[in-house]
Amino acid sequence: MKIRTNIINSLKNTGFSSIPENEGSRLINKDGQVNVKRTGLAFSQRFNLFHWLINMSWVQFFGFLLIGYILVNIAFGLLYVIFGIDGLSGPHSDKFWNQFLEAYYFSSQTLTTLGYGAISPVGKAHNLIASLESFLGLLSFATSTGLLYGRFSRPKAKLLFTKNALISPYKGSERALMIRLVNRNDDQLINVNASMILSWLDDNNGKKERRFKKLDLEFSHIDMLVSSWTIVHPISDSSPMNGWNLEMLKELNVEVFLQVDAYDQTYSQQIHTRASYKSEEIIWGAKFRKVLGSNHKGEAILKLDEFDDYDLMPIS
Repeated sequence: MKIRTNIINSLKNTGFSSIPENEGSRLINKDGQVNVKRTGLAFSQRFNLFHWLINMSWVQFFGFLLIGYILVNIAFGLLYVIFGIDGLSGPHSDKFWNQFLEAYYFSSQTLTTLGYGAISPVGKAHNLIASLESFLGLLSFATSTGLLYGRFSRPKAKLLFTKNALISPYKGSERALMIRLVNRNDDQLINVNASMILSWLDDNNGKKERRFKKLDLEFSHIDMLVSSWTIVHPISDSSPMNGWNLEMLKELNVEVFLQVDAYDQTYSQQIHTRASYKSEEIIWGAKFRKVLGSNHKGEAILKLDEFDDYDLMPIS
């Protein structure tokens, strides 16, 4: 189906290919990440340790540090035992397991430069191993501290987008494409800008091509994101979606991208985030439920547990 390509003047600089065979099931994943998997490089060429550590979840991060701490102490504990447990001061058991535990505990004290003093190295070999472990401990804890600071100080948009985009009644007899978002944190976002791009498959002389068009918004900028913001694209005569219906959304393999940029006052930095909606995630004939209200104390209430809720409202 050909959709007025001579009128639409589709975008050419989106970064995505116009050839459908070069794309995945969707262009942008639900988490806002681009749906591209890079292959053909060796693991050492494509793996970035800092990027991996800074982007993993907090549970994974602390688990990685704990496992690394245990493994390092196991390795040095075995070294102390291999070079002779007599190289550590104090009485020792004849059993290997007990000797290893003593060496492990001494290793943990040395690695952290804690040093209770109950056990100390004697002899050149054990003193050399202990000095190397102390050096490694200083490096590892300095690196861990830097990573912790990097994770805490890295600005990250905590915007929630509704699970579905809606085609809703708009100004009486008209209709509009609507997506709602909210800042789930208490920090203040100012100078918030939004842009929406429509993507669809077009028939160009019997050949399928992906088209892109930046959609006009009712409001593309707000000074402060205080509560929720419903971003509205009026489906007017100039809209590429004018005359479309639900079946056409599916037939044209429509995907809508929403990008939001804002200034985070907490971090004093600019933040960016994206959302994507495929045709099956667009509800035709619905309107978002009201989530703003007030309580008896005179406080404004934002009901986030009802943020995705909508009511069906049939439209022509």
